[in-house]
Amino acid sequence: MTSTPPTSRSARVRGTLSDLLGPGFLWPVVWIAILVTAGGVSLRAVTVMTRNPPLPDCTQAASFDSDSERLLCAQASVQSGSAQAIVEAIELVAPWPSSHPLYKEANRLMNQWSRALLEELEEMVQRGEIRQAKALAGRIPERVESYSQVEDAIAQWDAEWETGREFEAKVTQAIAAQNWTGARRATQDIKVLNTRYWVITRHNQLKEKIDREETARRQLNQARTLAKSGDLQKLGEALAIAQGMNLETAAWEDAKPDVDRWAKAVLQYSFKKWEEEDIDAAIAIVQLVPPDLTLTSEAQDLVRFGHAQQLAVGHYDQWLPSYAQVYNLLEAIRAVQQISPVSPFYEEAQASLTQWQQKLADMVQLQYASTLAQLGQRASYRMAIAEAEQITQERPQRVQAQTLVSHWQKEIERIEDRPILSRAVQLASAGGKANLRLAIAKASTVDQGRALRIQGQTYIAEWLDRIEIIEDQPILTKAEQLADGGKLKQAIAEAQKVAKGRALRDQAQAAIKTWTGELETIEDRPILVRAENLAARGSLTAAIEVASQIAPGRALYSEARSSIAIWTNERAYIWSLEAPAVESYADEAPYPAEEGYSDDSYSNDGYSDSYNNDF
Repeated sequence: MTSTPPTSRSARVRGTLSDLLGPGFLWPVVWIAILVTAGGVSLRAVTVMTRNPPLPDCTQAASFDSDSERLLCAQASVQSGSAQAIVEAIELVAPWPSSHPLYKEANRLMNQWSRALLEELEEMVQRGEIRQAKALAGRIPERVESYSQVEDAIAQWDAEWETGREFEAKVTQAIAAQNWTGARRATQDIKVLNTRYWVITRHNQLKEKIDREETARRQLNQARTLAKSGDLQKLGEALAIAQGMNLETAAWEDAKPDVDRWAKAVLQYSFKKWEEEDIDAAIAIVQLVPPDLTLTSEAQDLVRFGHAQQLAVGHYDQWLPSYAQVYNLLEAIRAVQQISPVSPFYEEAQASLTQWQQKLADMVQLQYASTLAQLGQRASYRMAIAEAEQITQERPQRVQAQTLVSHWQKEIERIEDRPILSRAVQLASAGGKANLRLAIAKASTVDQGRALRIQGQTYIAEWLDRIEIIEDQPILTKAEQLADGGKLKQAIAEAQKVAKGRALRDQAQAAIKTWTGELETIEDRPILVRAENLAARGSLTAAIEVASQIAPGRALYSEARSSIAIWTNERAYIWSLEAPAVESYADEAPYPAEEGYSDDSYSNDGYSDSYNNDF
């Protein structure tokens, strides 16, 4: 028996593939691989050949290796669109002579850029940047096609600005003459210009200047009128008005000598009060003087002290301290610290300084306590209270500290009692008398004097009303059912069972009033109908007597009185017509009574009553 040599695993696989795919499979695969490799190499070569070269460093003109790079940088610079960039691009290529290889291309681009530049310069002029626009326009070389257009534009700009300055001068002259109407009229002339800067920007600026000058001049005249009286209070008002003037106006320049004179007069009076040892009056008076005036050192000390007092005593009793209060107090302390020891106001200033420093310490401590309280927790409120209670009775901010302590204690009470009321509201929301009574009992546990006591009592009142509604609604419902069935008297009697002070009492009384009116209408309508029938037959007196049976306050009383008034007028008119006839028959013998004749038997004219009784 002959043995077969063993074969490797790869050989077995190749044999298997050859068996499956056939002997011609491997060569196509090889050719595909060759083609893919060749295609990749070709693609790489095309990419390298068509890729733009790296841009040069355009920030350094000296670094350009060639004029091509210079032109490339010029084109890149123009892309920003700014006038400055366009001019710089033109300047990069403008020096090239006509013999330069890139001259034609550069010339074409410069002509294109100059047209764009002219548009940008025009926009700059519209914004009022005429100096910058003219400076950039002057850098355009004469060789560009739009050079003549640039020159024409510059001439137009200069003419526009010259006309605008003439109009502006007229406005300024009118302002100086305090001719406000003329000044405003002169500003309208600017509207004929073509530049946005003059028509809008400068026009509005001049209008604002007129308003400022007119206001300042009016203030100065008002201040001068007050100061003429020489009265101290009037001088203070004059100084206050002058202090509100716009410092950039010509009127303020005119006001300075007057303000200095008024201030000196006030200071002299304040010095006098100080010498009379009326310190409070002296300080109150000196606060009328503006603190920024140029004064002698002694006067400056007094002004400084007075204004420091004004800062230190202003609104520090508010219940919540503020950083503005602390800042004002620091300014007051800093001001009096500048008063020289040789100043006559030094001792008083030092006494105030000690008090203000204590006040500042209290304010800082209350600020810290307020910061703790802002956390809104019971523990933080207690810490804040402990801080505020360290400010003792003799300290300046004791009242403010106690106010804050009281407020924070109320906040603690709110935190403690709010769950109680929340539970009570939850019970009441379930509805029913039993739950409402439980809610009332729960809310009643908030003791009198607590922060949420009033809110709790409000809830209790609301829930008591709801209980009364639950109890009395069946009564009112039954009454309404009786009324719907026409049993008005029974309905009224039922509704009257809702006692006074109950939640549905007003609703019940309104229903009773309605039903009473309906009942009275039912009872009295026949009376009024009978009266109307009598009136229709001519028995006006009888109709009036019948309608008068409807008593005041009854539902049909107004209607009855209206009818009675009409019938009374008709009867009076008829009587006025019959008056002559009655007089003519007065002397004649009366007719003999006919047998069987009665008032009710005569009806030829349609009346059932006798003629005499009818009217």
